[in-house]
Amino acid sequence: SSEEPDELLFDTIIVAVDKLGYTELSDTIGSLLNDAVRKSGKDICFFLRRMDFALKLNKRIEGEAGLEYLEAAINDMSRHGLTHVILDSAAAVSTIVNMVATYDDIDLSNMVEACLDFFHHGTAHQSLQTMLDRAHLLEQLLTTEKFGSLQSSLVEFAADFTQRAKFFTIQGSKAKLEGEGRHIFVQATAFVIEFGAQTGWDEFGKYTIKSVDLFSAFVDAVMSVSGLALLRDVLNKCLLQYSITDHDTSIHSWTVKKPNEPIIPPTPSLYVQKVLELCPGIVQTVDKEKRLPLHYAAASATASFDVFMTIFEANKDAASIRDPATGLFPFQLAASNGNYAASFSLLLANPNIVSSAVDDDDAPDVSDRKRKRSS
Repeated sequence: SSEEPDELLFDTIIVAVDKLGYTELSDTIGSLLNDAVRKSGKDICFFLRRMDFALKLNKRIEGEAGLEYLEAAINDMSRHGLTHVILDSAAAVSTIVNMVATYDDIDLSNMVEACLDFFHHGTAHQSLQTMLDRAHLLEQLLTTEKFGSLQSSLVEFAADFTQRAKFFTIQGSKAKLEGEGRHIFVQATAFVIEFGAQTGWDEFGKYTIKSVDLFSAFVDAVMSVSGLALLRDVLNKCLLQYSITDHDTSIHSWTVKKPNEPIIPPTPSLYVQKVLELCPGIVQTVDKEKRLPLHYAAASATASFDVFMTIFEANKDAASIRDPATGLFPFQLAASNGNYAASFSLLLANPNIVSSAVDDDDAPDVSDRKRKRSS
């Protein structure tokens, strides 16, 4: 038959091997697995069934024939797999995780790497659910501590997730954040923050403030699942750089409409104000680089004046604290990034800071250091 065996039939073949021996069935198994027509343009689950079959077979035969079938299935997936259509990513992830747990005495690094690559190469066509399933897979693989840091796969995921974010619907995202997908959505966010880059952080920030309902659901999920530290990092790296008056934000969703009163557009920093209302102390909390939110706002060439001043007004003392990444005071950092209005406002609020910048003998020497815009 030209039909590919399902899981039940593969198990039946295993039973036959147990009764008749591998030698009697080796030619039949080889013909089945080597048929090029069967494996062309198939989904990842097709190849995972073959890998699982190869691992079951490996436990029953001498030598490395079973592992050779495994490597063949891995290579076939890379060569023939249909990356732009993943029919059931949740099932694929569940299968991979179960195989890792079941065959813990076998090195499955090549299989795991191939599966992660398969997901990565199909990014351009992946839904929010598929991206979250990928995050779940990475989380589970890290938990096993069998596959190292997975650094390259996590960097790829962070870039892929932020690249796809602009295509996620507001309602679909909100449903995940308020439902069973909340935990893994927050885990995906943590991966984005830890392994992403500024371009991706920018995209992710603009995505989260698309609408007030989405943003509220996102903040609630982050606080309930992870806590203040992650929300602070999201604020610093993704949110301070933009405002809700940007062209790709749904301004009407942020606009408060009252009966018989004129509609007043929201201030650009309304979303930052909402974060500060929920967590007033967030602006006084340093991250692992010892930087404050004001340092990130000052380091951004795209931060609006309104957003900058909202952060400053919430923690004015931060204006007199040098940025650990550059050695500059916030007014210097803002000016170096073209935010002259913000720099001038800091100087007006505290003119003495100029003398501190000139006279501070303990200030670090920044003449030979590269000034970072953000980190």
